[in-house]
Amino acid sequence: MSDYAIPSVTASNPEENILSACRHLLQTQSFTTQDEVRQQLVQLGYLDVSQSTVSRLLSKLGVAKIPNAHGQKVYSISGDIEPVYAVSSVGSQIDEITCSHAMVVIKTHPGGAQLIARLIDLNRHPAILGTVGGNDTIFVAPRRVSELNLCEKAVRERLASE
Repeated sequence: MSDYAIPSVTASNPEENILSACRHLLQTQSFTTQDEVRQQLVQLGYLDVSQSTVSRLLSKLGVAKIPNAHGQKVYSISGDIEPVYAVSSVGSQIDEITCSHAMVVIKTHPGGAQLIARLIDLNRHPAILGTVGGNDTIFVAPRRVSELNLCEKAVRERLASE
């Protein structure tokens, strides 16, 4: 058991307490649905927790759904992650990296795009302006179109798929 105490429901700042309790739950348990998180918070004494409250908490904590070792997608706090370099398991989610005239396009297995886009965003290169991740496609915008080749190279390096 961890030395971290789950915040009391009766403490003076309820919003901060429920946020801390949610963070602690996500760091110590695996959840596949928002309702599972909500049920745990109710068991801790946060009785008026709705699904929309859980959704807001997850958003504030920077939570993403990522595959665990068993292939289940579980909620994970990603805001505290150090710069990430993709490993073979992430690289195995990528089907293709190509360029249009204006951006890098990454095709992934279904459900893999948002995680990979997040990895690129967490370890951004100066030539990368940003990403947009859907279900199986990521658009990576270069800071300048003239740096498209540099942007593609940076993406490939970060995803170890040269």
